[in-house]
Amino acid sequence: MEYREISIDDTDEVRTVTIKRDNPLNPITIDLLSEIQEAVNNSGERIIIITGSNKAFSAGADIKGFMDIDSRKAYSFAMKGHEIMNFFNSYPRPIIAAIHGFALGGGFELALACDMRVAHPSTVFGLPEVTLGILPGFGGTQRLTRIVGETRAMDLIGRGLRFNAQEALSMGVVNYIAEDYKQKAMEIAMDFAAKPVQSLKFIKHLVRSRPDDMYTMEAEYFARAFDHPDRREGISAFLEKRPARFTKRKQ
Repeated sequence: MEYREISIDDTDEVRTVTIKRDNPLNPITIDLLSEIQEAVNNSGERIIIITGSNKAFSAGADIKGFMDIDSRKAYSFAMKGHEIMNFFNSYPRPIIAAIHGFALGGGFELALACDMRVAHPSTVFGLPEVTLGILPGFGGTQRLTRIVGETRAMDLIGRGLRFNAQEALSMGVVNYIAEDYKQKAMEIAMDFAAKPVQSLKFIKHLVRSRPDDMYTMEAEYFARAFDHPDRREGISAFLEKRPARFTKRKQ
C-alpha cells in the first residue's frame, strides 16, 4: 500500500510509523488513523513505534473542520476513531508512542491508545476539547482516567489543562522521558523483541482488555455536544483567538 500521511521504516523486529503531514502540527484525521491502522496490521506482527515528524507528534484534529459538522457526522467520526484506537488493544505485540512537541486532543488520544509512551522533555500534553465546547471523542476520557485516576482526570479533562513531560511522568502518563526519545523507544522495542512471543501476547491481552460500553457512551456524548450552541461558540472563539462566552443555563 502507498501511504500519503505516514512513512514506514522496518527492521526485522520493529516497524516505525512516522506521521508526516504537510501541516507541521500533524493534525489527526480519519484518513491518517486508517493509514496507521493499515501499517500496523500489515507489519508482520512486528513491534510498533509510532512517532511524529516536524513540530509535533500530533496537535489534535483540524478544529476548523469541526465548525460545520452535525451530531450524526460527529458520532460517525468518533466511532471510526474508536474502532481504530481499540484495534491497538487487540494487536498482539507492543505498540510504543515516541512523542515530541505537542500531543493534544486526538493526538494525545492516539498516544494513550498505545501500550507505552516515551516523551521528549519539551513535550506538551492535554485534552483541551472542553475549551471548544465539546469533549474528547477517541477514548481519552476512559484511557486517561484509567492511568491517572478519576479525580486527576476530572481536573485535566474537565478544565482542559495542558501539562509538561515531567508532570506526565509523575502521573504515569509516560513511561520515560529522553532527549533521544526515538532511540529510547527503539531500545524498549528491542527488549520486547527478546522476550517470548507467546507470553508477551498473553500479557498484553490481560493488561489491555477493557469493556467497550463506556467508549460507546463517550462517542454518544461527543456527538450530542455538536448539537449545542457552545460548540460553535467555542470553536469560533478558538479560531478568532478570543475568550469563549459559553452559555450558563442548564440543558
